[in-house]
Amino acid sequence: MSEVRIYTKFFNICPCYFYKLLQIHLRMRNRLLTALLFAPFLISAQQSISLNDMSVWKQDSGANWRIAGNVSSDISKWYNLTPTEGTGVLVNIPNPQNKANLLSVAQYGDVDVSFDFMMASHSNSGFYLMGRYEIQLLDSWGVKTPKTGDCGGIYKRRRYENGKEILWEGHAPRQNACLAPGLWQHMDVSFQAPRFDAAGKKIANAKVLKIVMNGTILHENVELTGPTGGPISEEEAAKGPFMIQGDHGPVAFKNFKVTDFNGEAPTMSNAQFKVYYGAFKNPSEFLSKTPDSTGTLMQLNWNVSKEVNNFAQIFTGTIKIPKAGRYTLTLQGSGNNSMKIAGKEIMPDALKYPSNKRIVPVNLEAGDNPYEITIYKTLGSIQPILGLWISDANTRPVAFHNFSSTILGTPRDPILLDSKENTVFRSFMDVVREGKTKRIVHAISVGSPEKLHYTMDMDNGSLAQIWKGDFLNTSPMWDDRGDGSSKPLGTLLTFNNAANIVNDNAKNILKDSLPADANYRTLGYDVDDNGAPTFRYQIFGAEVSDNVKNTEGGKYLTRSLSVKNANSGLSARLAIAKNIETVSDYLYAVDGKSYFIKILNNVKGKIEKIGDNSILTAPLGEKLQYEILW
Repeated sequence: MSEVRIYTKFFNICPCYFYKLLQIHLRMRNRLLTALLFAPFLISAQQSISLNDMSVWKQDSGANWRIAGNVSSDISKWYNLTPTEGTGVLVNIPNPQNKANLLSVAQYGDVDVSFDFMMASHSNSGFYLMGRYEIQLLDSWGVKTPKTGDCGGIYKRRRYENGKEILWEGHAPRQNACLAPGLWQHMDVSFQAPRFDAAGKKIANAKVLKIVMNGTILHENVELTGPTGGPISEEEAAKGPFMIQGDHGPVAFKNFKVTDFNGEAPTMSNAQFKVYYGAFKNPSEFLSKTPDSTGTLMQLNWNVSKEVNNFAQIFTGTIKIPKAGRYTLTLQGSGNNSMKIAGKEIMPDALKYPSNKRIVPVNLEAGDNPYEITIYKTLGSIQPILGLWISDANTRPVAFHNFSSTILGTPRDPILLDSKENTVFRSFMDVVREGKTKRIVHAISVGSPEKLHYTMDMDNGSLAQIWKGDFLNTSPMWDDRGDGSSKPLGTLLTFNNAANIVNDNAKNILKDSLPADANYRTLGYDVDDNGAPTFRYQIFGAEVSDNVKNTEGGKYLTRSLSVKNANSGLSARLAIAKNIETVSDYLYAVDGKSYFIKILNNVKGKIEKIGDNSILTAPLGEKLQYEILW
């Protein structure tokens, strides 16, 4: 493929700098008009589960469970997990004589639970909600199309007929977010227990409201018709313990956090409305008038008005509080709005836009608390909306409005870019690391059919990020005038954006800028017969060919740096992180075992401390190769 064809195919999108300020304005406006805001702020009663000892777990568990200070795994060995002395980590190392499951002492119904976990290579475990509903934990590293039995899947139900096991249902994760064995992974689970009437008859199935693993949503609003395979009981209940499968393979856990939603939720009754039509500037202009319409409601809804603008509404009713305490009220309404509880103004009259949420903590007495909400709207440029939520530390937010009352128009279909073949795409890219966002204006993202992708920063030749899953959401480029950016889809790992190649004088510079003597200059890239690029650039007098490729079908990336005219003292910075550990002679764990770096060809790395950061470097000769295992 000629250079002309390369640049025609891959550089046909050029971000527009001239309209930058206008585009920022348009983005802000669109966020106001199109955001879907269904969940209010919640002050939760989140608690940590202590792992200083085994006291929170049932003591009749097997000797396969223990408390440790840390744990590591040799990625090249099956079922290898090595604990060290200390506290804070729960470890399961089963053997034929000891392979018991582990149950919590406490029992839970509606609950949010999060934890970090580490799988050994080829290991298998499971986390059961209420001891009955299994979320699969498995070494699914590199699996292209995950099934119900892969990591993050909701396992199948099981029954036996004529001695034969029959499996059915189950829910596979949307995509594979599983990291390499030996790395710490994170899971967030939001669960709703089944409901029973006074006679004990089940009237609603359990639900997995959401599962997020390593920052990727795997499930939302999944109804569970019954226990999955291997439960503590086939009979469902209102509460049950956590159970961790201990009979399959080594696994470790830390940082358990639980929010137990065991409180009785508030209810609303006697909801009534009044509607007035007119372009009112303040409440005094309509409060003395006879309303144009009145009525009662099951739930609050702005569209009791026949108009979308130039109207006023007053909603009244009672909120029944089961237990006196501190509650959080969240009001979302277009135009001017205010709210009173028991005659006391808790939200004064103020102009609000659709995306604005007014969040007020307030002490409420047990029993009926009368409320009054006033809304009047004269801005035709904003859509009407009305939402009211209430929560306390022991209940999830309860919506007192109709679902349609908080929908802002028809959402736009996202503009997604697939990578069924090797794909090279240029755009702006916003990279977030440690809470700070950097816009890379000369970013080139490379997608692969193996679903492992990366972004290069061509301003300094650094590898900016890698991710698993689908390729890019390019909607920000095309919505309205667009802002020239795209967003990765899937599980993301970002790196420090400092230059990857440095000399002795630049080694301590951890910012993305290069010193003047670097004389950095990009030389474009070449594309091989499979459409995969090799980037070329000059830096510190050397000419570098930089190739990143998928290895073992997309399990991990291998980066090859080939150098011409290399000067003495040049080195490659392979990782910059808060901590870097040596696992073996050529294998390094980065950022508390967030990912591994493996240097090839018997080249040893060097770990240095610069301020609060650890730096992993390797000497840069004519060729350096290393793997990013993640």
